Amino acid sequence: MALYNSFEELKADKPELAQELLEVFDKGEWQESNLSVYDTLEDFAYYELTEGCYIDNNLVDQDYHSAPNPIDYIDLEALGEALVESGDESFIYRTEGDKVVTTDWGWS
Repeated sequence: MALYNSFEELKADKPELAQELLEVFDKGEWQESNLSVYDTLEDFAYYELTEGCYIDNNLVDQDYHSAPNPIDYIDLEALGEALVESGDESFIYRTEGDKVVTTDWGWS
């Protein structure tokens, strides 16, 4: 995951993605908010499991005493897709290239 403090930071690093966001959402206050970019659906799902909405399940860095880590058996791509589909589209955007971009502010 890459975190950008503003649209201008994102634009300097990923101009094509910045252009896509402008075409979809137009200019707005979202450009001044934090933008998180996940390169894959799997990256987005892993983040949500370990630092996001599932953090209370404590799945990361656990010592399972020789038992397998459950994250290794989760279809992260399917979970990432389900999270995007069920998530609030005013904060989550799936790009044409299957990157996931989230904003703290909302797109409008």
